[in-house]
Amino acid sequence: MSKKKKVLIVTRRELRKNKLINWVSEIYLQILAQGGVMPILVPISQGTIANLPDYLEDYDGLLMSEGGDISPAYYNESYSVSKLDEYDPIKDEIEIACCRHAMEHDKPILGFCRGMHMINVAFGGSLHLDVHEVNKRSVVHIDYDHYDTHRHPISIFENTPLMNWYKQKDLLVNTYHHQGIKKLAPELIAMAQAPDGLIEGIYHPKHKFVVGLQFHPERMYQEHPGNKLVFKSFIDSL
Repeated sequence: MSKKKKVLIVTRRELRKNKLINWVSEIYLQILAQGGVMPILVPISQGTIANLPDYLEDYDGLLMSEGGDISPAYYNESYSVSKLDEYDPIKDEIEIACCRHAMEHDKPILGFCRGMHMINVAFGGSLHLDVHEVNKRSVVHIDYDHYDTHRHPISIFENTPLMNWYKQKDLLVNTYHHQGIKKLAPELIAMAQAPDGLIEGIYHPKHKFVVGLQFHPERMYQEHPGNKLVFKSFIDSL
């Protein structure tokens, strides 16, 4: 029996009934398990930082999911952390360490929403604090009243992995995010953009697999074959 591949996923953390809990959307775990991959959850806690070398000793890839904002300390912006949504400095510390380790060892990386932002930051890019302050809501990137159903169009660029997966130039995608890419990291290539010019997909052309998407194919999993191909390509690269 062949050994199962292992993919790290850093959890999210929130206060529930006066206690901190760690969690991750089950859909990621289901998709990985269906692909024969063992998801390894990396919890957000101070103790995890001391044990991080053990997590990074034996894994095959990294999946970074949605979540709160990333501290400007990691990309040289001057705004206050008090303006961040769902800010968790320990998650930032753990996740960027995992991302940099995966980069250095050419482990496959797949990031969605915040995960895409983390890829961009780890490779030297920067982020907007609030995309709606920048675009004056010319494109709505988060609609709290229609969280799962709100869509906006994106344009997919030719000769990119995203075009290979979706086979079309225009796509309606789900969207709910506060931050967004401001300066694209020099080594990364944009794969798609929204009508306001915001980057909606990135990849690294020289790494085995480094892909970040602003939208959530896991939440549109049955809507387009391309959504499944995103995950299949990641799993096949492990």
